[in-house]
Amino acid sequence: MPASRASARRRQAIKTLVWFHRWLGVATCLIFALWFASGAVLLFKPFPSLSHADQVRLEAPIDLGAVAISPRGAAVAAGQPTALRLVQRGGAPAYIATTPGGTIAIDARSGQRLGDLTPEDIAADRRSSPGTTTPVAITYDQWVVHNRFDPLRPFYRLDLADGRGTSLYRSAKTGELVQRTTAADRGWNWVGAVLHWAYFTPLRSSFTAWDRTVWILSFVALLVAIAGTILGIIRMLAARRLRTPSLTPYRQRWMRWHHLLGLFASVFVLSWTLSGWLSMDHGRLFSRGQPSAEQATRYAGAPLATALPNDLPMAIPAGTRQLDYTVVGGRSLSVARQPDGTALTYDGDYTRIAPATLQDRIGKAVLVAFPDASGFSVSPIDPTATYALAEGWPATAVRVTLRGNALPDVYADGVDGRLLTVMDDSRARYAWIYYALHTFNVPGLATRPLLHRIVVLIPLMLGLLFSLTGVLLGFQRLRKIH
Repeated sequence: MPASRASARRRQAIKTLVWFHRWLGVATCLIFALWFASGAVLLFKPFPSLSHADQVRLEAPIDLGAVAISPRGAAVAAGQPTALRLVQRGGAPAYIATTPGGTIAIDARSGQRLGDLTPEDIAADRRSSPGTTTPVAITYDQWVVHNRFDPLRPFYRLDLADGRGTSLYRSAKTGELVQRTTAADRGWNWVGAVLHWAYFTPLRSSFTAWDRTVWILSFVALLVAIAGTILGIIRMLAARRLRTPSLTPYRQRWMRWHHLLGLFASVFVLSWTLSGWLSMDHGRLFSRGQPSAEQATRYAGAPLATALPNDLPMAIPAGTRQLDYTVVGGRSLSVARQPDGTALTYDGDYTRIAPATLQDRIGKAVLVAFPDASGFSVSPIDPTATYALAEGWPATAVRVTLRGNALPDVYADGVDGRLLTVMDDSRARYAWIYYALHTFNVPGLATRPLLHRIVVLIPLMLGLLFSLTGVLLGFQRLRKIH
């Protein structure tokens, strides 16, 4: 009797699993197919972006001779900012301050707060956008929908008459160019990144709504994949026990193909769906890799407003496009971004600082931030390493290795000293489980683009074919209902 009850419970569990996989599969099979197809497009055509180096190159040089307000004076005018930079805005130098209340522009000539740039201001500046139509004022559109653009909103879109359908996006708040797209970028991304990431403006413009929607949807898809894998193995084992052993008991064509393809594709489908779901983790299960507020304060060693230079940046080279200010170990750093992509780092008194000296200062500041450590060492990182690719670090990143028990590695930008990632065990696992599994950017493939694309494309196509059999089965199932 107990064996009979156990057998009945097993049959009921399988029946429930079949129902769950069948009907949730009907609801998600098309989503699976679109994810695989758009992932293949995304492999060749990433989401459009304007790199920081290109942005700096396109900007006008700062009129340093017109600067009359010191960085410290600008910080006082902004009211305790957390970040500060000097740019050429609307034909005049301006400090851009990041504050808890938002982004503020300070006139570097008078110290007055500035309002948003007008269409006339944008239209008058043709140095970086020749041959444009009338600027179009926007707050959101498909190509500046990411929340990283929020501090820069609203924008003006500048459509260039260059034969490629190029559009540039300039922030009305800071005056900086922040995005560039072409007609080809936009066309391919509608069937690539936009579909793959659910980057539809009405949804993505609310980070919370987008985050929760995609998190839940991808979790449901993961459960469907798990259920299908379990059922696929159960059916295969049953088929192996037949008088004529086989891999599948199914005779109906599309069901047979769905089962057979699933047996071979299940490992990839499961790992890819799991890692895709984890791309939406955002601190739910794994560390975000960020220092605590206390650690960040100890690392800086002094508030930005008090550590900033009280002198004008006259020692900075003419032609500088952007001047960033940071604080490391109680002293400010000034980083002058040049049009050729180079960055010149200066100490608080505008004297050049050697890379070794800066790295030592970064290491000592990290030691203060993590007082349980007994020492440190600093080394450059390989920009093609899995962690670097997963976190999107610049090539100038350095690794601070702390001596002590259970202490994380800390990564910082070796040019301006900004903390990039606190790589504790949780964050390290996340980099491998999410990024390495999802993109195959692992040692041996990350530096071989052609081989990498081939290796990724094969399972993507297998997953697409498998998903299409699910779409056909779902269509047939729905037809039977009607």
